Amino acid sequence: LLKNRKVEDVNKIGARIKKELLPECKAVTEKNNNLSIFTYNLDQFLNLDDKNRDYQINELNEMVIQELLKINGIGLSITTKILHTLYPKIIPMINSPLQKKYRKVINKGWTKKQSDQIFIDFYKNLKEECNRQNLTQIFEDISRNNLRGLIKIKIFDILWWSYLKAEARKLRENINWATIK
Repeated sequence: LLKNRKVEDVNKIGARIKKELLPECKAVTEKNNNLSIFTYNLDQFLNLDDKNRDYQINELNEMVIQELLKINGIGLSITTKILHTLYPKIIPMINSPLQKKYRKVINKGWTKKQSDQIFIDFYKNLKEECNRQNLTQIFEDISRNNLRGLIKIKIFDILWWSYLKAEARKLRENINWATIK
């Protein structure tokens, strides 16, 4: 993990933010860097009661996410990459394919103005006992194999990214993944 994380580091994970937008993004994140949500790691946050967790997600949405979305050229994918870069233990990256899947399967009326809803559902999904246990098991397996720095949020991101890529290739190239040996 990077030490002393800065907004500028987001381009190291492929966000491709124009240099002239970085100061605006930095101003929003620095103004709101004292939100309670940023003090938690994933397990601590999942252990909160739903009301408290949802309140903190709503606060994040109103004070940071919606402000970043007002910057021309900054969408939700880049917003989550910025926040993940600064707070990798608690903020997931929610890329466009994941947003599209969410809108199609879970919440057909969802818009970026309701970004809190995708976060609430993201954490609810992680809080489900079987998902949480499986993620913890994968994390422990990876840790035993000396792959340090791969945290739970990033592991979950990799799993979703892989699933969505495989699904897209299946549709595009008619691949039947079940027959691959």
